[in-house]
Amino acid sequence: MDRGALPMSEREYWFARRFPLSDQRQSFAPIHWKGYAVSLVFVSVLTGGAVVFAWLGANDDLFGGILVFAIVCLLAGVWFTTTAKLNGDPIRTVADYEKDKQQGV
Repeated sequence: MDRGALPMSEREYWFARRFPLSDQRQSFAPIHWKGYAVSLVFVSVLTGGAVVFAWLGANDDLFGGILVFAIVCLLAGVWFTTTAKLNGDPIRTVADYEKDKQQGV
């Protein structure tokens, strides 16, 4: 292991930072199959909300479609963001995990 590398935590993280702590950007990326599953559920829910919006709009209830889609987007966004924050590694980056994977750590 490199002298500057952090030891692997006992906790199983689903997401990791995309950029180092010194960067202002705070985005996370999935690093575990559970993180990819959460991302897939999020995209699927948004797609379902879009289908409901289109169906209601085609049946002359455009306002109802907009309302349903906005609520679905809000709830899905809060759920996804909360899940990523609770199960995300606040220190290590995706590159750190990829390096450990290559080294067999």
